[in-house]
Amino acid sequence: MVIYDDIYKWKGPKGGCSGCSGYESECNPFLITCRLRIMDLALVAPDVMHMKRHVVMAEDISDGPRRRICAESLGRHIFEEFGLGIKRTLWIECDPFLKETFHVAQFTPSYHDGLEMIYTIDWRPLLTAEKTLLEDHLLDFSNKKA
Repeated sequence: MVIYDDIYKWKGPKGGCSGCSGYESECNPFLITCRLRIMDLALVAPDVMHMKRHVVMAEDISDGPRRRICAESLGRHIFEEFGLGIKRTLWIECDPFLKETFHVAQFTPSYHDGLEMIYTIDWRPLLTAEKTLLEDHLLDFSNKKA
C-alpha cells in the first residue's frame, strides 16, 4: 500500500539557498527535489513477514543534471521523517538516463561520527523477485511525469 506519493523537496542542512528569500523566480531555495513513493508491504499482506517491509522509490528531478543522488542526499531525512528502518527498507532509484531501469541502494554502516551512524551506499540491479513483486509500481513510476 502506498503511504506517500508526491514531490519531496529538501532545503539542505542550512535551510536552502542563502542568497534568496525563495520568492524570486530565478532562485530555487531547494537543494534537492525528488519524486518519491513510499510503500508499506505489511499493510497489503499483514500475515506475511517481509524482509524489507517498506519500499522507497525515488527519482531526482532537481534543476540541473539528473543524478542518482536521492539515497545519498535525502536517505537519512526520509528514513527519519517517515519512521522507516534502514535495515528493513528497500530503496530503489530510477536511472536518470534510462527511465525503465532501476537500481537498489544497499546501505552499509561505515562508521559512527559521535552523533550518528554514517553509511556507504553501493548500487545493484533489482532482483527478479523484487521486479515481480513491484512490477506494476515500477511501470507506473517510470511512466509518471514529474
